[in-house]
Amino acid sequence: MSVPADESVGDLPVRDVGLTLSGIGGLQESSTTQNLKARQGVSRISREELEDRFLRLRDENILLKQHANKQEEKIKR
Repeated sequence: MSVPADESVGDLPVRDVGLTLSGIGGLQESSTTQNLKARQGVSRISREELEDRFLRLRDENILLKQHANKQEEKIKR
């Protein structure tokens, strides 16, 4: 008497990466092209504006970290 084999024994887990632009036909830009465009965009912005954006993002990041730490403390209690 043979025991029925599990159909999924040979299946390997596959990570679902979703639909990307490269899957549609290679429409995704290369990282070199993206870096070049980013550098061109940055060069059009004044130094003062860049510093201001950086400081605002840093402050926001600090606030988010503080909030996350408070939430973790509440969870620990």
